[in-house]
Amino acid sequence: MADPTSYITTKIASAVGGLIGGFALMSYIKPKTINEAFTRGAVSCGSAIIFAVPILQITGSSENWEMQLMSGALVGFISYSILGATARFLEKTKEYDIFEIINKARGKNASKDRTPGK
Repeated sequence: MADPTSYITTKIASAVGGLIGGFALMSYIKPKTINEAFTRGAVSCGSAIIFAVPILQITGSSENWEMQLMSGALVGFISYSILGATARFLEKTKEYDIFEIINKARGKNASKDRTPGK
């Protein structure tokens, strides 16, 4: 059975790395509210806790705390970026119908006579 203290320290190192990765990008993509900043930090931290150690195992890297911190920072940075890109996309397309968005993504002209909600 695995040592519980090593399990906790791996999760803490990954979480701190995720926060570092999220805060590094927060200076470039500034959140509009405190709630948005907290949500993005929590997503960065949570995704780092979940994905940092499996990424190290897949790549075959050593699993010392420095590598876990670095992997957590990378995962936090990527998750913050994906969350920001998704939020910008949804903000930009919030007035369109889903079929218009699909047609636009496929490169077809969206029909102009469709009203939202029909």
